[in-house]
Amino acid sequence: MNDGVIPSIIKNEGFLNDTDREYLKENGIEIAKGSLEQLYENQFNLYKVFSNVKDKLFLSYPTSDKEGKSLRHSTLITRIKNMFKNINIDSDVITKKENITLKDASFDTAISKYKEFFDTGVIEEKWLDVLNWYYINENEKFNKVIKGLDFKNTADIIDKESIRKLYGKSMKTSISKLEQYRSCPFSFHLKYGLKIKEKEEFEVRSIDTGSFMHDVIDSFFKVLQESDIKLEELEEDELNQIVDDLIKEKLQMSKNYILVSTPKFVVLTKRLSKVVKESIFYIVEQLKNSKFKIKGHEVEFKDNADYKPILITLDTGEKVELTGKIDRVDEACIGDNKYVRIIDYKSSTKNLNLNKFISGLQIQLISYLDAITENEKVNPAGVLYFGLNDSMIKASKNMTDEELKDCIRKAYKMNGYIVADIDIIKAMDTKLDSGYSDSIPVYLSKDEKIVESKSKTISKEKFEELQKYAKKLIKEISTEILSGNINIKPYYLNKATGCDYCTYKSICGFDMNNKGNDYNFISSFDKDYLLDMIEEKNKNE
Repeated sequence: MNDGVIPSIIKNEGFLNDTDREYLKENGIEIAKGSLEQLYENQFNLYKVFSNVKDKLFLSYPTSDKEGKSLRHSTLITRIKNMFKNINIDSDVITKKENITLKDASFDTAISKYKEFFDTGVIEEKWLDVLNWYYINENEKFNKVIKGLDFKNTADIIDKESIRKLYGKSMKTSISKLEQYRSCPFSFHLKYGLKIKEKEEFEVRSIDTGSFMHDVIDSFFKVLQESDIKLEELEEDELNQIVDDLIKEKLQMSKNYILVSTPKFVVLTKRLSKVVKESIFYIVEQLKNSKFKIKGHEVEFKDNADYKPILITLDTGEKVELTGKIDRVDEACIGDNKYVRIIDYKSSTKNLNLNKFISGLQIQLISYLDAITENEKVNPAGVLYFGLNDSMIKASKNMTDEELKDCIRKAYKMNGYIVADIDIIKAMDTKLDSGYSDSIPVYLSKDEKIVESKSKTISKEKFEELQKYAKKLIKEISTEILSGNINIKPYYLNKATGCDYCTYKSICGFDMNNKGNDYNFISSFDKDYLLDMIEEKNKNE
């Protein structure tokens, strides 16, 4: 008679609610019972059980589960106690007696007393004698258990020879992998050092949907280029037709078989197609209202690609070669200067967090921007994320179609940081005169000044400091990896941790209660403080 067992919890299973079921029932369609009917049926079954009793009725409930966690009794127990004031209540809860008896029976109690002594420094003299007896007479068994109590859940430093075998003389990696290392060194080692993989399962994950959407967007702009279709002249109907054709084509590919394999995935794919189509529409709209034009999609840093790999020489003399890919690079000529911005497509809402940047958790976009500006001798304009997500918006019944479109447009606004220059901002959004931009995280006053408190902007000088610091972080992280440090130390920032989506929890056994286990706690500071801190760190280099 525990809470949630008797009476059982009524789970709202299925797509239809009670109102839907009632409507269908009234129209002659009989389906499974709703939650209200199930509740009445449970009550009736309990009534039948209680009323069938001839002599005595025993109601029992455990006070804890097999792991020792406390359990609550059923609400019916309270009701019955109130109804029958003289009811007989018995308990067979065993009170633990810490007596010294046989050697096997007393062993666990003696070990618990040792643990108490280890933690508090206090122990009864008789248990000290017992522990001495086990130490002398059961030495091997006793020492094994004591060693377990002193166990520290830490990872040893990997020796130089093994590191060379893992990564070679010149470590080839990517910036996203370096970010993974800062998320948790041990997780990085398992994933990229030992290359341990999960067993593949037949399901749609964010990586499947994300890569599918990236693929469609990339192909869309290729079609425009090959068909010589100008972005400014592209109509919505034509855009939808191109996207529909691309989606049909992509779904026929074997790698996307999972998306059309079952009715469930077909429904998910239809929703996915809607999101892709809507995302492309607002990407095109943003580009139509911008002087920035696409320089390249899926821009790669590797041999025989758009850009050479990023090469870093560490203070130890070791070489690091970084490869990677940028979703989109835009450029614009403003005055006599050329500017570039980097756009990263994300299948979930994301923003550039400077606390994560300074900790090495989010350095990808700044690093790529730095590499491009250095290679081409151009100026940085900004780094932005575009969310490929089915955004929920608040709407009222009285909204016009245009007002509704405005709400959706705001949901597709890019996030990130832009150089605090009014000419750059005006080039990114040619329609912006004052107020919030529809496409970038900027707010202008009526006299066309940047309102810092409502904008994600950084001065050109501070932006260059970010770029400089990104190089410093790449060197730091690479040096740590090649030093063999694989510490079990996930990050912790604003309740988010490196363990949240980690697939290696069962291997590392991270637990704050274990000796040697602790988070890499990251402090949270405001933008201005962080930018000043980065500038100071660069000076002290």
